[in-house]
Amino acid sequence: MLYRTANAIRQAYAETDDDIREAIERGENPLIDISVSYDGTWQKRGFTSLYGVGVCIDLLTGLVVDFDIRSKYCHACHIQKAESMNATDLAVWKEQHDCCTNHHKSSKSMEQDSAVILWNRSVAKYNCRYVEMLSDGDSSAFKAVLESMPYADKAVTKLDCINHAHKRMGTALRKLAKESHLGGRGVGRLTEKKCDSLQNFYRGAIIDNIPDVSKMRNAVWAGLYHSMSTDTEHHHRQCPLGENSWCWYQQAVSLGQDPDSHSNHKASTFLSLEVAYKLIPMYRRMSDESLLQRMAHGGTQNNNESLNAMIWARCPKTSFMGLGRVKGSVARAVSIFNAGANELINVMNKMHIDVTYVTLNNLKKVNDKRIIQSDTASQEDYRKRRKTVSLTRFEKVREQLAKDGNVYGAGAH
Repeated sequence: MLYRTANAIRQAYAETDDDIREAIERGENPLIDISVSYDGTWQKRGFTSLYGVGVCIDLLTGLVVDFDIRSKYCHACHIQKAESMNATDLAVWKEQHDCCTNHHKSSKSMEQDSAVILWNRSVAKYNCRYVEMLSDGDSSAFKAVLESMPYADKAVTKLDCINHAHKRMGTALRKLAKESHLGGRGVGRLTEKKCDSLQNFYRGAIIDNIPDVSKMRNAVWAGLYHSMSTDTEHHHRQCPLGENSWCWYQQAVSLGQDPDSHSNHKASTFLSLEVAYKLIPMYRRMSDESLLQRMAHGGTQNNNESLNAMIWARCPKTSFMGLGRVKGSVARAVSIFNAGANELINVMNKMHIDVTYVTLNNLKKVNDKRIIQSDTASQEDYRKRRKTVSLTRFEKVREQLAKDGNVYGAGAH
């Protein structure tokens, strides 16, 4: 199935590159350079998992190119150790045994080891090179790939995920508020709500100005300057102009109106100068030109996260699973991710299982559900509905607790 996927990816790149298209028309199999999103996932939380999976997804088509499964556990070896066997018989058994263990280091290192394997076999397996790698900002996989030098005459370039940068911005703000005592009550303090606002300003500054790095950087700083403005000293020059600007000050100026007093707006985003100055080093780091350049592509790892959810829905992280179950779950998730639920028909045909109308109808329902869930409007409706259900449930629990009174307590009689 992955070889059919590779051909589909090759055709997609041929539509954007005349040289590749002409080579394919001549019946050749040209070496192509593609950009992939790479992520590792584990069967158990907490970096103590016995199994890990590394997946490469093509950024142009959104299809899984290749994956690798790491295992630190072999059930046959585990059973054999529990049985009494002399050294000679054990040595003979090990020579004949096909061990499932292919990883002998820590669980954390599974992600980078899988990356090295996938990059070094890309040419031999698919005749393509993964020249751009979109990964987590804190991932060591990129460094491991560089050290392995998979392509002698081509360097691998790192790309960053916008979502992970957005998350890092929020983490940095909250950490600074705690460690530097910038939070708490009072006018101009770095509260949780202001951390959310500045974090969302950062994400919007990147997305709204892709691929212009200079505009992205100016917009990032505009969020901070906007928050530290006052009536006597405003800093709205870098805020976007126009009637549709998110800056209320620039909206009023564009409409030819006198802007309101900052005191009418400062409750939600206003930062005192003392607090704002403490944020400058962090903003310099998060607006670094090299970092913004790595996000100029506008890509995210949402596809990887979606695939991870599909894998572990078939192989729950809450229960111990054997390697066979993990392999089957990964293969099934990848096939559905790439070709939809109808890929099961090919599997059933190879196993000489009759495909009935009931099967076709159920597979169509699965595909339709995935299409609906992928729609942005449907996702927003689902989030609103989930929030409403959660709040309703919370209210019912609170009412029941008030009705029952204090029925349990430590040391109560």
